[in-house]
Parts: sequence; C-alpha cells; structure tokens
Amino acid sequence: MTPQSPVAVLLSPRPAVVEAARRVGARTLVLAPDLSRPGVREAVALADQAITVDWTDHPQLMMAIGHLTNLPARAAVFGFAEASALIAARANEALRFPGNPHAAVAYLTDKAALRGKVNQLTGAPVRFEHCDRAAHLVAVAERVGFPCVAKPRTGSGGQDVHLLRSAADASDLAAQLAGEPALIVEEFLDGPEFSVEANSRAGEHTILAVTRKYGPRDIAGADITEHQRTTGYDMPADLDEDTRERIHQLVVATLNAAGQRSGLSQTEVIVTAEGPRLIESHAHPGATAVHDLLRLATGIDLIALSVASALGLPLPEPAFGEPRWAGIRFLRLPSGLLEAVEGVAEARALAGVRELEIAVPVGSHVPEATSRVAGHGYVTAVADSPQELEAVLRKALDTLRPVMAPPSAPAAAPAPPAALSGAMAREIPLADVPREMLREAVKEEEHTAA
Repeated sequence: MTPQSPVAVLLSPRPAVVEAARRVGARTLVLAPDLSRPGVREAVALADQAITVDWTDHPQLMMAIGHLTNLPARAAVFGFAEASALIAARANEALRFPGNPHAAVAYLTDKAALRGKVNQLTGAPVRFEHCDRAAHLVAVAERVGFPCVAKPRTGSGGQDVHLLRSAADASDLAAQLAGEPALIVEEFLDGPEFSVEANSRAGEHTILAVTRKYGPRDIAGADITEHQRTTGYDMPADLDEDTRERIHQLVVATLNAAGQRSGLSQTEVIVTAEGPRLIESHAHPGATAVHDLLRLATGIDLIALSVASALGLPLPEPAFGEPRWAGIRFLRLPSGLLEAVEGVAEARALAGVRELEIAVPVGSHVPEATSRVAGHGYVTAVADSPQELEAVLRKALDTLRPVMAPPSAPAAAPAPPAALSGAMAREIPLADVPREMLREAVKEEEHTAA
C-alpha cells in the first residue's frame, strides 16, 4: 500500500474487517468513540490510522474525515451493521464519496416504509399496519389478525420482537410499552426461514448465497414464543430450482424498491405455503456466522468484496473453485455450574469439522440464553452434500457431553437437561433518529465486535 492507495474509513470495525480491507489494497482508518474497547482495540492495532470520534454525531464525523476529500486517492466510509451503515451512507453522500444512497439505506432501516413499497411492487404482499401508540396496539393487532408479530420499525438483531397470539397478548405488551412505541405489526409468516446475501454494483444485484436458517420453529413441539432465536445455518440452502428462483426474484425486487445501488445486503425470507415472503432487508451483511460460512462454502470474503467494489480495487478471487456445503450449529448448555465438557477433542477430530468452541469457561455458571443466538458455543463443518453436512454436525454435537455440578440445594422442579443438538410507512432520515438510540446502537455494534 502507498499514500495513493484508496482509503477505507471503518466505523467501529471488528479486527477481521480491517484485515479484509487491507488484504484488497486499501489503507484503513478506524473511527470509534472509544479506541480502547475490547474488539475495537484489536482492530486499531491492525489499522493504518485510528481516530477517537463519536461517529453518531454528524458534524464531528465530518470534521474528522473531511480532509480526505483533498486526497488524490479515492475514499469511502463503511459501516457493516444497522446504525453504522446508515451513518456511513450519509457521510459518503455529504462528501461525495462512493457508496449507497442514504435514502436507500433509510428505506431498508424503516421496516414499515419498506414493507409498504414491496407490497405495492411484488405479488407477495404481507398484511401489516403501523402502530405509533401503545393504546392502539390491540385494535391494530386485531385488524392484522392473530397470530401476528409486533416489532420496532427501526429495530435490528431480533430485539424486542413479540409474537401475539391473541388480544390478551397484545394488551399485555401494550402495558409494557412506552406511550408512542413506533411499531410495525404484521402477519405471522409460517414456514422455513432463509437469509439471502447479495452484493450490488451500479444498481445490479448479485445473489451470493441463500442460507437456510434454523430455530425453535424447526423443532417438533418447540414453543413458538421463541421463534426469533437462531440455532444454526446451512449454506447453500437445499432448495429446488423454482423456489430458489422465486427467492432471488423477491430479493431483487426488494432491493430495487428500496433504491439499493451498491454494497452488501442481507434479506430475510420465509417460504410460506403461498411462496416466498419478505421478513425484512438490511443494507449490510448478516451475522458474522454467515460471513464465515460463505467463506467456507464458496471462498468469498464479503467484507473484502464490499471494500474492493466501492473503492475501485481489483475484486478478490474466491479462495477456491468448487463450492461446497457449510453449516454451523449454536450450542445451548444446561443451566447450572459447568464442571467440564467431555468429547471436545473427539468432536474436533471428526472429518469435516472446521471449528468447535465452547464459550462458557469451565467452573463458571452457564448464562441464560436471552439473545437471538444461544451463545454457549458453536460447531462449524463442511461437506460434499447437505445430507453429509447434517450428519457431521449432528455427530459432533452428539459427541459433546456437558458435565454439570450437582445443585447445592434440592430444587422443587429441576429443569430437564437441554439438548445440544441443533437440527433445529413513514421514512425516518438519520437526522430524525434520536441520538440516544444511535449511541445504544454503537454500544451494541462494539459489543458485537468484541
């Protein structure tokens, strides 16, 4: 890299993001409110330069990077999560850097605005209504029909998503909400769920992968109230050609409806009995686990591809030629004090297993799995067919044997042991988004980076 190399401005990135940008030949400038935070600190050590700045404050951000407009080299701002993607788009537009239009990212951030547009432009409408007052929630839910889902119009990461089975559920939720919650209430879509990764250049959208997403709804007898927790992914999804093509068409129509012009996107789809239906779409890649699976399955590095595309650098070649199947299953340990996990070495040694991690230290209590992903660990594997992939993942999980300390006092109703097996429209411009909401999003992104 030289002083004339293009500059990638990275907002609170993970270390892997910095590595990917440097790998395609970009100079890297890391911006974060606190450069010493875990995760960000490691990214700073890999970067060419770093600046402490609250990038949720647009004037501060412009002061920090405005000088880049005077450089002969191309520059662009990158955000790879909900809040940072929106802020990066506004900065790129203000400085006339390459990037996605701010309006497109705003549409993909506002679920109600996007839903309205997609309903008009496709043959796959989904019933929905806005709900801007908690007192109106019961009536809105009744008009949409039960079961239905209530979620924030600008939320992300599966946070604060509620399944409402009845008017009683809606009434209970309304009592917990602020007076003006800004929700979207939409029909519950029943069927298998898929995540679609795409890259856009000059308004042309390339589908990179369709991933099967697993959760409690895939397990017989599972409580539907946990429908949002992810338990695993398979890539590519094992689909017939007609279903795959209909998913592709829905995703392209969604991105066109939003005005997506460039960069990465992730679109979530449910394949119902009537065909694919949109859940939501985002102007940033999906979960880190999906990035990793794409690299394992196809050799494509999403971040490297995005940076190279925006900065006019040579596009990276896939790490290998022949695609394969890749999958991940998240582990959910029993509650209590973890004394050991037996069988780890044997599971790691299985043919096809690429990585296996137990996130809970031995000797500590297993935390409650309250996030969208049960974060007690994971196993990833590759195989030559979807059937072989499922067999490898299942065998690895079945090989693991958690050893829990006996309870210190008799429990009235001990919980059954948990299985480790994982088969499991108003537009809102950035200027109108409350600063505290953006700051909380930054904290969440930096926590994810760690």
